[in-house]
Amino acid sequence: MRLPAPRGHTSSALVAALREPPLPHPALLVGGGTRDVWEDDDLQLSLWICYELRMRGFDDVADGWQGHPALAQFHAAMEARWESGLRSMTETTSPAVLSPEGTAELRRHHAFWQPRREMRSALRDIHGDAYGTRSSERTHSVLFTVTLRDLDPAVAVDEMPGPTLALANALSLFGFHRRLVGALVGFLTAVDTIGGDPFAQLLPVQCPPDDVRLGFTVCHELHARLTQHVHASLQAGRTSLRGRWPASHGRINVGC
Repeated sequence: MRLPAPRGHTSSALVAALREPPLPHPALLVGGGTRDVWEDDDLQLSLWICYELRMRGFDDVADGWQGHPALAQFHAAMEARWESGLRSMTETTSPAVLSPEGTAELRRHHAFWQPRREMRSALRDIHGDAYGTRSSERTHSVLFTVTLRDLDPAVAVDEMPGPTLALANALSLFGFHRRLVGALVGFLTAVDTIGGDPFAQLLPVQCPPDDVRLGFTVCHELHARLTQHVHASLQAGRTSLRGRWPASHGRINVGC
């Protein structure tokens, strides 16, 4: 897999830097952005690149960037903005009622961001590892594995808009940090119960209720906003995916 096409100043600087060996003191700056974090294509793509670099890597990233302090600092700054945005989120958006065409298109978004593991099994693993007697190394392994997804090779990141990347990045944020295991439990439960009763299928876990509710709310709200994005795009006569504008439009959707 190669690095995706940038979508703004931050991701452009990141992609350009990663393709060259790191300088002794590389400077990677995080832009403030003017859009809500969940639909900020530049921020979401930059976050996604950093998470994927940790999980799978890219064929065209130069040696020396894995674990580089400057990149870690850059990622931490983006994560701080991302987590702050998620913590301010409330479940206020109603999912859009989609046409058959919209439902088919939504499946393409799902193929990109949804976790690969069966949700109930993952929740049991998290419960047993994070709050049992096993080692922290095993706990980290469980959280890391849950963040991985079986990506459909026909669904490229360049096609995914900010709202879809936001779901993948929320899962990665919660999965990579043990302090957010409660939010991960809530998120995975929401994936398993979208459209259902909150906590109806939640396994009893020793997580702070507020953390669990955070993950649950984030998943449901981001997913509802994604359905609204799909619906609005089709209503406007265009696809909800990026880079698929009809030639007659005479422009490129850069998502910024």
